[in-house]
Amino acid sequence: MLKIKKQAQSIYAFKENGGEELNFQKEQDCLKLFSGEEILCEINDEIISNRYFRINKVILSDEKICILCNDEAHSYLIISCMTEGKFKYRIGEAALDFILLKNEAYIIYSEEGIFGNEYISYLEKGFLGRKDKLPLARLAFMKIDIFTGEITGLLDDTILETLIDVQSISCNNKTIRILCYEENGDDFILDYDLTSKKVRNKVVLDYTVSGLLSVGDNFYAWYRNRIYQVNESMKIMEEIIIDKKAYDEASSISNGYSEVVLESKNEFNIVQLSKL
Repeated sequence: MLKIKKQAQSIYAFKENGGEELNFQKEQDCLKLFSGEEILCEINDEIISNRYFRINKVILSDEKICILCNDEAHSYLIISCMTEGKFKYRIGEAALDFILLKNEAYIIYSEEGIFGNEYISYLEKGFLGRKDKLPLARLAFMKIDIFTGEITGLLDDTILETLIDVQSISCNNKTIRILCYEENGDDFILDYDLTSKKVRNKVVLDYTVSGLLSVGDNFYAWYRNRIYQVNESMKIMEEIIIDKKAYDEASSISNGYSEVVLESKNEFNIVQLSKL
């Protein structure tokens, strides 16, 4: 387990081949992100001065920095690109997590967003193919072209009708796996095939899962201080035990690509599955 001592204002940024700690500064309407002494980006936006402004997740990819953040009412995806400029999208209420594949961000929403009251309709956001005006977060799982802002809902109505929550997301470059909660109380996963662009597999779980990860072609699931390598049917193939002291002292736990990050008051403890 990799241990990194936290700086005064820092966040762990996920990268495909291993993340890093970034320092940040907020100055009125300006957010600056640093890697060591090097400034990675400077974002000027009025939402940054909001006292409820919070950075939820950062992904670094090639020359792009993608930030999932929120104020007291809205979620935003902010993208800073060295060659293309800066983009900001208001993406509804309670966006929980996202992954980045090339120039597309795949976003999931918590129950608070799916059943929330914020009204950002498909039509207002230029969503094509539907004529209704349901809140954007009701899509539960969507993708957004980070350069054009085009939004596509990825779950059909038969799935959305029984869905109460989406909790975690991961990808092994061929399949996006999503952890969901159904109205009858069952946990289940959906596999979204990136080639066919359809859900091709649903597995109801008989054990509890908190999050999903992937390494190469392999998927993993974590719960408390254990990580499980799983197959397509979510059968446990291998168990990895996380340091219990680090788990017990963690004030928050996040995951991305092949890493689980246990954040405590003074340090980040990172489980790097690709190096186990």
